[in-house]
Amino acid sequence: MEEIKISPEEKKEIPLKEKIDLLFQQLNPEQTKKEKTKKLKIPRKAKVKKRKLKKGWLGILKVDENGNISAEKQRIFDSTFKLKDGTYHSTDGREILFWQGKFPVIIQPSWKKNPIQIRKEQELNETYGQKYIRARMLSDTIKVKSGVGGKAIIWIIGIAIAAYIGYKLITGGL
Repeated sequence: MEEIKISPEEKKEIPLKEKIDLLFQQLNPEQTKKEKTKKLKIPRKAKVKKRKLKKGWLGILKVDENGNISAEKQRIFDSTFKLKDGTYHSTDGREILFWQGKFPVIIQPSWKKNPIQIRKEQELNETYGQKYIRARMLSDTIKVKSGVGGKAIIWIIGIAIAAYIGYKLITGGL
């Protein structure tokens, strides 16, 4: 350890608090002030808990062309997901990362069809997800006709019969 030699003239100039700090640093060099590093937390909008995780939801960190990053939760359906801005993207599961080992996250650039792969093997091509995206877009555009037309006719006939019976009761026809 280094010894600090203070002349009698310097003793008068140094405040008592600084003297104590110097002594403390000499006695305990490992306990001196350490800068705390702040942990980076996952955005709340991208945090997927167990219940939604079981249903196929993932957190998505979307990177825009201007460099902004936004977060959202989306459900993976047929290896594709649709972001809030209406763009479709595809994944095969190799791009899924885990934030602190708990929350599944995908980093998705808005200009690419597939998420960024940060694993050992690098991206081979960008075309492997196109067939899934086309199938999802097609299934979203096809509207299934509901049987509302048949139910409406039954209700109209029922109301007409009830009105006829009510009319006959009031007029005394029955």
